[in-house]
Order: sequence, then structure tokens, then C-alpha cells
Amino acid sequence: MSRRVGLVLRLLGTAAGLAFIATRVDLDAARGALARIPLATFALAIALVAANVVVGALRWRVLLVAYGATAIPRAGRLVQLYFVAFFYNNYLPGAVAGDVGRGVVTRDAFASEGATGALAVVLVERVLGLLALFVLLAVGLVTTGDASGATLWWWTVLGSAGSVALVAMIPIARRIAPYLPRKLGELAGKLPRLHAPRAFAAAIALSIVTQLLVALAGWVLLDALAPIALSASLLVVPLAAATAFLPITVGGAGAREAVYVALCGRLFGMPEADALAASLGLWLAHLAVGAAGGVTQLAIRRRGVP
Repeated sequence: MSRRVGLVLRLLGTAAGLAFIATRVDLDAARGALARIPLATFALAIALVAANVVVGALRWRVLLVAYGATAIPRAGRLVQLYFVAFFYNNYLPGAVAGDVGRGVVTRDAFASEGATGALAVVLVERVLGLLALFVLLAVGLVTTGDASGATLWWWTVLGSAGSVALVAMIPIARRIAPYLPRKLGELAGKLPRLHAPRAFAAAIALSIVTQLLVALAGWVLLDALAPIALSASLLVVPLAAATAFLPITVGGAGAREAVYVALCGRLFGMPEADALAASLGLWLAHLAVGAAGGVTQLAIRRRGVP
């Protein structure tokens, strides 16, 4: 029942975002704006999103080291798995199926924790990614002054505080597990022990790099339609990306586009059709990289690799 309710809420949240866009944006104008983006710009955005996947795989490896994995797959194998996961995350509802698959496939990396440890590392990755999103949003707010108003400041402060608290609790999760609510305590107790704090710090830095690459991809698409500074685009692109973490949408669909439409006009004076086109352009770049992951999955299966 809870799964059905969750699915209904996500569908309703996505429908609300799409309805907001349909009532605010001239879709024919948005289609024309999308056609104005040069193919070279699309290619650059796709390359930046692909680079984000590669750096994400490196972060994954660093985190496995940080948590004491004893049988870490080679870097090339991790990059393959990350591309495959990117395919599932972008083409299936929920944006988590690929991450679960990564954890299951690498269950042999831990001698004792098995799949539980591998899945826990993937969960830590997600938390670090959320932290990096709010770091970039904070940078955008600081560098652009008060142009964004108080609302984004509050979202940034609350989001940053929450993600920082989560990251700070990860290394001590096993110690505080008995004092947490039952289900949360069970999850915290299953986290593997942190063996290399420096590697964990490096993973935080790599998380910022991964999100910065996506922000750059979003910026080149925005800049193709209107002259917007990179620092200003950090007010929109990371916040739109954070909608993928919302439990009331299907992978952020609808909400992501609504963020672009609502903010780009107010912050930059950008036509709403252009803002929607930029959002759709970044989504198409993700789908293109995800498709490469799907091809990678087919190639792996043909070779009989599990």
C-alpha cells in the first residue's frame, strides 16, 4: 500500500509540474527556442554530462577505498557500470534503479558486509551529491548578491545544513545507530566502517566536480539562448538538478522544468519558452549519455560479463 501511495504521489507531483508548464509556456515557442541551440552546443553539453559520469565512477572507487573494500573492480569496469546505471536512472522512474544495480553488482567488493556494504556506499554517494548541489547553489547566491531574493537563501541554508548534517553523521553512523529510530538505526548499523577519512574527503571534492560538470552543461545551453554568467546559472541548474531527489516526482520530471521556467524569467529576464528549451536541452543531453549506457549494457551482455 505504501508503495502504491508513493507512486500516486510521484505521478501527481509530476503532473502538477507539467500542468504548471503547460499554462505558462508557449510550447511552439519553446520548440523554436530548442531548435536555435547549435548542435555544437548540444555536443558540448553531452560531453560534459559524460565527463560527470566518468568522475562519478572515480568518486565511487574512492569511496570503496574509504570504506575498506577488499576487492575493488578495476577503474574501467566501474566506469562501465556507472554508464549502465546512468541509463537505468534516466530511463526508468525513480532515478535510483541504476544505483541499486551498481550496489548489487559490486557486492563482492566487501568481504563481510557483501551487498549491504556496497549498497551503503552507493547511498553515501547520493548524499554527497546532494551536498555538492547545495554547495554550488550557495556559490551562485554569494557571487550574484541579492538578485535571487530571500526564498533561495532559505532553501540553500536549509538544504546545506541538512546535507552537511547527513555527511557529518555518516562516519559515526554505526556508533549512534542504537539511539536512532528503529528503521533508521538498522540502516545506520549496516554501514561499513570508515577506514580512510582522507579518501572520504576526496570523495566530497569529487562530488563537487561532478555537479560542477552538470552545471557547466546547463550553463552552455542557457548561454546559447541568452548571455548568462556561469555564476548566475548556478542559481538555477543545481536547484533544478536537486528535484531528482524529491520523493513527489518521477525523477524530477515536471519539477525540474518548472524551476527553470519560474526562476530564469525572474532572475535573468529570460523568456519562459527559452527557459523551458534550456531545461529540455539538458534533459536530452542526459538521455543521450544514458543511451550510451544502454549500448554499454548490451555490449557487456554480449560478452557474457555479469
